Amino acid sequence: MYSTSVNYYIPRQTVVLYSGSSPRRYQTVYAKNLTIHKGIDNTLQFQFLNQDQKPVDLTGKSIFCRLMSYDGSTIILEKTLTLVYPLTGIASLNVLSLETLAMDATLCYYSLTIPVGAFDYPVFVDDHSGGRGVIDVVNSVFPKFTPSAMLEVTTHDTPTDVSPVTYYSTAYTPKHLSQLTTQMTLTDYYGTVKFQGSPTGIDGEWFYLDEEQLYTGYNNTDYFNIEGHFPYFRIEFASTGGTVNKILVR
Repeated sequence: MYSTSVNYYIPRQTVVLYSGSSPRRYQTVYAKNLTIHKGIDNTLQFQFLNQDQKPVDLTGKSIFCRLMSYDGSTIILEKTLTLVYPLTGIASLNVLSLETLAMDATLCYYSLTIPVGAFDYPVFVDDHSGGRGVIDVVNSVFPKFTPSAMLEVTTHDTPTDVSPVTYYSTAYTPKHLSQLTTQMTLTDYYGTVKFQGSPTGIDGEWFYLDEEQLYTGYNNTDYFNIEGHFPYFRIEFASTGGTVNKILVR
């Protein structure tokens, strides 16, 4: 029987605020890169020390954090740190899962500023007394987001009760090996919808993947998960009325 040890901890970075009247000049020896994991809540702690290596009292302070693109041209996130143990100089940056979804998986910079008297002072976060540290935004907990592809429908006559029409979506090559998700927006749609797969994408070599879906005057968006792997995918519409407004698939 095997067992695997796992560690649960909150990363803590030592940062330096040049405050007080001491002539000493202290800087951190090693400033590691921090990590934000996309798709989950993240907490990063900072311990504020002065040049005597003593904790800075953060009581009543509003410490501001900026997350910037690596080229320094764009602000990705701006938040005020949460004071965890203010008397011992410990505060945390709490990044919610929803806030990470808009971030690209890439290296970023972060900076901290703190009010001292009537001024905002930089906090030195790296081992060269610099005001910028490095945060790596990664897709480690969830897979990389895959944008949906939009499928068009083939040109067809207007369907009626007297003259039903069969038409298709454009073909799509699934990116996932075992599951495909599709979303269709229909307006006053009458008829059936069938999903098809093919090894070649050539007419005559398409096969049905699931039972047909029957609609009678449907006005909404419908979603389907389709199991299995097939090199090509398309949707067959056999309709007596209504329109297919949008098809998204991934």
